[in-house]
Amino acid sequence: MSEAITEKGKSRRGFLVKMGLGVAALAAISTGLVRLGGSGTAEAAGQEFPEEESIFHPAQDPRSDPRRV
Repeated sequence: MSEAITEKGKSRRGFLVKMGLGVAALAAISTGLVRLGGSGTAEAAGQEFPEEESIFHPAQDPRSDPRRV
């Protein structure tokens, strides 16, 4: 009976180690993706308006809108 408990403990320990490694890998991957995504947004924030050919180019300057405070 003590062998069954020991085997159960080893498998539980192995499972927890594998889960810990998986969580650490996911955290490392997600951190890398955030860093990659963050660099693109900083570059986009530097532009005031998109190019005229872009569908996101405003028809008029939003800063001149009288409704803005």
